[in-house]
Amino acid sequence: MKINNIYTEIISKENLYRSACMASKGRRYRDTTADFNFHLEEEVEKLHRELADKTYHHGKYRTFTIYDPKERNIAAAPFRDRVVHHAVHDVIEPIIDKTFIYDSYACRKDKGTHKAVDRAQSFLRANRFCLHGDIKKYFPSIDRGALSGMLAKRIMDKDLLWLLGEIMDSASAISPAGGRGKGLPIGNLTSQFFANLYLNELDYFVKFDLRSRYYLRYMDDFLIFGNDKEKLVEAKIKVKDFLKNKLELQMHEGKSQIYRTKSGIKFLGFRIYKDYRRLASDNVRRFKKRIMKFGYLLERGQISIEQIRDSARCWAAHSRYANTRSLRLGMLKEFAGKYGWSGDLLKPALLPA
Repeated sequence: MKINNIYTEIISKENLYRSACMASKGRRYRDTTADFNFHLEEEVEKLHRELADKTYHHGKYRTFTIYDPKERNIAAAPFRDRVVHHAVHDVIEPIIDKTFIYDSYACRKDKGTHKAVDRAQSFLRANRFCLHGDIKKYFPSIDRGALSGMLAKRIMDKDLLWLLGEIMDSASAISPAGGRGKGLPIGNLTSQFFANLYLNELDYFVKFDLRSRYYLRYMDDFLIFGNDKEKLVEAKIKVKDFLKNKLELQMHEGKSQIYRTKSGIKFLGFRIYKDYRRLASDNVRRFKKRIMKFGYLLERGQISIEQIRDSARCWAAHSRYANTRSLRLGMLKEFAGKYGWSGDLLKPALLPA
């Protein structure tokens, strides 16, 4: 499948207006977003002209570090550049997505975490062993030259390739840990798409070269199931070599192990067994830590009860994909004991009717 003659659609004013709306979701009242939208017609016209004339240059990232659940460096692009990211992504992603394997679950329509967990549990029931693979420092290690080659195989539109190159090259300004010509900024919509495309090479290798029937991937977290442990040991060696020699990536040795499925596997925040699931302990720990912080803020009038409930509802909605009713009931009692909260405060969120 070759993509051609699509650049005009991407940079059209209609698509840029639509992309500005998408990029504004959840950010409408932030300063840069509000400024762009206040002068929307003028800003879209300017972007359209720069993209048409190829005078567009990606802006400077704002970088910061988050530490929970693990330390990661985040790069936030200026709002006008996020509009461009949406304009590109929302047009080409549905086309290229058709070339992805069925069992790739990250950042794809009608996929996601919970469907990946459902699929993993179905594979677990049919197999005695599982290779759980993880890639070391994935986003900082992606080779942008190799990625450009993958895009060039799929895209004939030279104008679009120029724009994709401009977006990828913007990463060089944030000096990723992977080295010169390496890395994509964590935080970009396009980075998620590029990262999925990059490991599509691994998907095809495992499915069609290794002929592994029971394989799935969620970004850089992947599982290969089987009933023959020795074959999984061989598969691990071959996958490690493929990642190193073809994609210049390293498998994380400490996190890439073969497990007996009867003991359960940890995947995407869940501990998955044949007939039930538990929420991973670090997920529970983070939620309790968040509630402790909310209790402190509530005492000082810096947060409302409804805000606490909203956060608890989001967590509970995720946790209900595991067998957690007893856990959530225990949490209600724990929070009541620590903060003197009545059951009415969090019960509607944690134990909905």
